[in-house]
Amino acid sequence: RDAGVAVGLGLDGGAGDAPDAFANMRAAVGLQRAVSQDAAAFPRPADALRMATLGGAEALGLETQTGSLTPGKRADLIVLNAGWMNFAPRWDWPSQLVFGGQPRMVRDVLVGGEALKRNGELVGVDVAQAVADAEEASRALQERLGR
Repeated sequence: RDAGVAVGLGLDGGAGDAPDAFANMRAAVGLQRAVSQDAAAFPRPADALRMATLGGAEALGLETQTGSLTPGKRADLIVLNAGWMNFAPRWDWPSQLVFGGQPRMVRDVLVGGEALKRNGELVGVDVAQAVADAEEASRALQERLGR
């Protein structure tokens, strides 16, 4: 960052572990604090939040399209249920999002302005069928591999 390099945080999929942007931000802050033994070291929680939003877009050259709530950009956003105890008392939102945020707190997801999750439920997805299809595909693959 100090050298002028765009620094972003992101996830490339959930094959190995759960796709959790909050855990990703916590790790960025916590690991650097552990190494430096300095709670004020970069990245601070607000830095990690920026790295996971606009910083990620900048690192991919997409900052004119996404990464912030700006007129003319895609409406890519999540809405959290702020009623969870993790967010009380509400005094430092960046820290509370980074250290207390969890995927289960995500109420709504919009990508390009289109709702993909509304009131905690996926839109247009039969979750039970998707799980059943994944299980069947896995079973068939294992059978082909002789397992």
